[in-house]
Amino acid sequence: MLRFIKHHLASEQGVAFYGLLSLLIFVLFFLVVLIRIWRMNKSTIEELSNIPLAQDEVTPQNEIQ
Repeated sequence: MLRFIKHHLASEQGVAFYGLLSLLIFVLFFLVVLIRIWRMNKSTIEELSNIPLAQDEVTPQNEIQ
């Protein structure tokens, strides 16, 4: 199966473009995420980090306790 794919892709022109495009999208996505985290307010980060510990809402997990 892999031999068929490699042979098919080797015969096509401009296939390297798709590899570069996917790498560029991958890097840009994580750069945007890192920039958003870096610019986020510290109070927002603190609030988000306490979400798993909050027991304000009744959920099936904390209803048993």
